[in-house]
Amino acid sequence: MISPRLTANLVLANLLAGAALLYRYPPEANTLYPQCPVFRLTHLYCPGCGATRALAALLHCRLVEAFHHNALLVVMSPFLLSYFALAYWKAITQKRFEWPQIPAPAPKYMLLLASAFALLRNVIQASL
Repeated sequence: MISPRLTANLVLANLLAGAALLYRYPPEANTLYPQCPVFRLTHLYCPGCGATRALAALLHCRLVEAFHHNALLVVMSPFLLSYFALAYWKAITQKRFEWPQIPAPAPKYMLLLASAFALLRNVIQASL
């Protein structure tokens, strides 16, 4: 069985490798990254459209550009980072790897927020 500390370090190493890939090869300049299948089929933006470009912009400290690509991801980034940091901290200090519990209604609210974001960004895009 793999130790919790090793699991946490493997997760962190994968996240850092992904961040390094995004930093070195930004999506705007490379065809390495897949296109959104929802946008490709419907020409409508899903809640995740632009997330890869937003992450790359955040890694380059371009907050306004990241917000332009995907505002939901930029707003949620501090929460996601703290969620992963807490899981990592527990694995290192308490020697157990488990994802922190989120409140029961949170997934429903996140789905509602993501749906509203997708609807709003498509309405705004259609009016431009």
